[in-house]
Amino acid sequence: MNLIDSIKQALKEVWDFIKRIFVKILNFIRNIRSWFQEPERLKKIEENNSIIAVAIKENLENGNFNVINCLYDQDSDSIIENETLIIETEELDANTKQQFNDKDMIKLT
Repeated sequence: MNLIDSIKQALKEVWDFIKRIFVKILNFIRNIRSWFQEPERLKKIEENNSIIAVAIKENLENGNFNVINCLYDQDSDSIIENETLIIETEELDANTKQQFNDKDMIKLT
């Protein structure tokens, strides 16, 4: 199982506990990057080399997107539940499209 499959499986297991928001247009700097740069979250990433920050993009059947921001612990092969945010959006800004390019996941650390 690859990293993205592991993260998706972990998300399925904790779906009800994860915070979700809706934005009309997802902005990479405002909605993704800034979330990972919040001081407490950034401290977790910096203090533990097994924790990585990832954003996963899912194309939804209705034409919208889910972008999942999460911290993933490589040692335990699990997401950190209270450090996960799902953003549903109708559209991605140009910077977000560029960052993901043709990938479903980007690693931010």
